[in-house]
Amino acid sequence: MINARNYKQENHLKGKNVGYSIGTVYKTDDLSIFQLSEFNRTVFLKKEMVQQAKEGLISPIIVNENFVVIDGQHRLAAAKEAGEPIEYIIKPGLDKHDIVRMNTIQRKWNLKDYIEAYANQGKKEYVLLSELIQKGYSDVTSTIAISAGVLGTLADSRLEKIKDGSFEFANYIDTVSFLKFYEHFRETSGSPKRNHLCIALYDLCRYPKVDKERLIKKVISTGLNEDIKVKSYTKPEMLKTLIDTYNQMLTVGRDKYINYHVASNGAVIVDEELDGQGEMKL
Repeated sequence: MINARNYKQENHLKGKNVGYSIGTVYKTDDLSIFQLSEFNRTVFLKKEMVQQAKEGLISPIIVNENFVVIDGQHRLAAAKEAGEPIEYIIKPGLDKHDIVRMNTIQRKWNLKDYIEAYANQGKKEYVLLSELIQKGYSDVTSTIAISAGVLGTLADSRLEKIKDGSFEFANYIDTVSFLKFYEHFRETSGSPKRNHLCIALYDLCRYPKVDKERLIKKVISTGLNEDIKVKSYTKPEMLKTLIDTYNQMLTVGRDKYINYHVASNGAVIVDEELDGQGEMKL
């Protein structure tokens, strides 16, 4: 196909085969005309993005005939924050499937993206999960795993349900209780946020025999809280270290003593009874 030119070329383009014009780029300072879909990602603005908007965004946003943003919600939010106009292109016929397609092409969605998208649609479980993540009790990965009741890898099929909109909490009340305890643990002991620490604590705190205040005191008195800051533990190592620290000065058979063994594959198995179906009482 031969490229036709149906517009007047600028001087710096003359003599170059630049193709043909198929649309118009508009510019407006009335940013209220644009709408967001529930499938747009939640925007987390950075200072750099706002500064770019003040200097002039390079790429226009793309909207459909109803002014629903298909691509560029972050640029739109930055322009609003900066109080600057924005350029846009209208492409009729695009819908929510194109929003997902555009985002997938530009950057693969992670679990948090799916959570925010479904939360924006008003799905209760996702709204609650999003709120827990935003409160920052723990890192995102740990919060998702604990909410789903998963002690292993995030490849677990229960976590895959996040992507298809069917996620449900294993136990919302227990999840909140544990995350608040984890926050208390960190603030009292001065321990940093660590994924393996959080998951190991979650595993251990499922057992009603554990005296959680004793655990905090022993972590401080033994200096484990300082070790956690500088050492890299695997999850089994972290769980074993926590139990050994907790058991110090206790004799086998005492009410508070935690029995455990290490399996041939390196997994740490706690030899204590869970409360009911493993629900925590914190």
